[in-house]
Amino acid sequence: MAELRVGRRAVRNFWRQLEEFSTQFRHLRALVALAGWDQETYMPPGAAQRRAAQLATAQKLLHRHMNSTVARRLAIRAHQILPLLPERKQRIVSCFLREYRRYTALSEQLLEELSYAQTLALESWKLARRESDFSLFAPYLQRLLELKRRQIEFLGYNEHPYDALLELYEPGLRLSRLQPILQELTVAVRQLLQWVQSRSVQPSDRLLHQAIPADEQLNLAQIVCRQIGFDGERGRIDLSAHPFCTALGPSDVRITTRIHGGDAGVCFYSVLHELGHALYEQGIPEELADSFAGEAVSMVIHESQSLLWEDIIGRSLAFCQWLFPLWQERFGRYVGEQWEGATAEELFGAVNRVQPSLIRTEADEVTYHLHIQLRLELELALLAGELRVWELPDAWNDGMERLLGIRPREDRSGCLQDIHWALGDFGYFPTYSLGKLVAAILWKQMQRELPGLEERIRAGEFQPVLQWLRRSVYESAPLENGEELVQRVAGTELTVDAFVEYITDKLRQVYGEPLQSR
Repeated sequence: MAELRVGRRAVRNFWRQLEEFSTQFRHLRALVALAGWDQETYMPPGAAQRRAAQLATAQKLLHRHMNSTVARRLAIRAHQILPLLPERKQRIVSCFLREYRRYTALSEQLLEELSYAQTLALESWKLARRESDFSLFAPYLQRLLELKRRQIEFLGYNEHPYDALLELYEPGLRLSRLQPILQELTVAVRQLLQWVQSRSVQPSDRLLHQAIPADEQLNLAQIVCRQIGFDGERGRIDLSAHPFCTALGPSDVRITTRIHGGDAGVCFYSVLHELGHALYEQGIPEELADSFAGEAVSMVIHESQSLLWEDIIGRSLAFCQWLFPLWQERFGRYVGEQWEGATAEELFGAVNRVQPSLIRTEADEVTYHLHIQLRLELELALLAGELRVWELPDAWNDGMERLLGIRPREDRSGCLQDIHWALGDFGYFPTYSLGKLVAAILWKQMQRELPGLEERIRAGEFQPVLQWLRRSVYESAPLENGEELVQRVAGTELTVDAFVEYITDKLRQVYGEPLQSR
């Protein structure tokens, strides 16, 4: 009994110390995130150099915090205490140990250099994208590649160098697991694309390509966000060059979008995508907010939430039937008789039209994955030195022609369209495709457990969906990776099957013709 009492006391002391340590770390990280959000929204361009230095200093402080004597003692104690903890606390401690290994593996100088380079690269990317001139960004991308290669060597890997970067976004993911999945997915979507292109009649997209004022587009998106369940008292929506979501904790979640004057779908569906991220962050239990599970460890899960709301729900016929009256009310007066005879079914066809396009974030659900496949190929070639930075625009354009049959005419709609490389986020893109596979599995399970789900969505009743996600995903997902989530929720492996089944059924609805399953 004496040993048991000592054990319990030791566990209590360890847990108290870990909570204090993690709270300090999470608060520092939130301030770094806030500075990054400001850089992408309201920071004046002339502040870039000083902001780079500020963020580099902040990263140095985070590194020192994680390399302190307190952190080392906690890490040693964690291994001893771990078997004595209940499973949920074991997972929280595992999140701490994962973060500890990442920070102690990297030198303070490398983290400082990475932070500085990423801040300047982001500003150069903004300018290069605005001018559609890759040469303005190329030197900064070259510097980031050099630093990412050094990061890989510090982090280490067992199979392939790219695994070290995949691990940053999806614990346990390896290239040997990733490539077969994406290759199977690529084959499947190319077959679907071929079928769609053989159809004699394509859905009209006239409801999207209209000149709608920016404030009206944003207002509609905000109305829909509130209806779905976004808490405006704990979040906000702004504009940026590339849509994103930043969470400073469950009580402060910020999303952004961009406006396309001639396509109302760009703003609307970008907001729905980021809303999925935001709802997940607002749904993380308060007890985890300042722990090392306060931010999700799995970007596959995170992207599953954004793609669930943007595509599977947001582009469903039921959702379009609910949305259409709002769409008419907000936008109808700007187009007059041009929308005469328009229906919710026409909106459904418009937002699900399959057509190869240049911009990933605006791509349909079929061709989207070909964009991800291209980026994976290019990342692997760049990091291996098989593709030189200044060769990237041509390699990109060649890849677009090979995979999608179209060729960008300018860098802005080609290799400069995404922000990820400017942020140093190599290894991130695959989480989009894997996230969509997870989203399809979750949707299938949700339909099993919530009878009448589509009727609820058609009526604008989104609480059953949100409650199911809070119970099934938000409460535990910060402690899991994507494969663990689908195994726990649906009792299945992560495969392409649920997505192919889902998208095949949708294409049958959109095109109204029989489509052979795989």
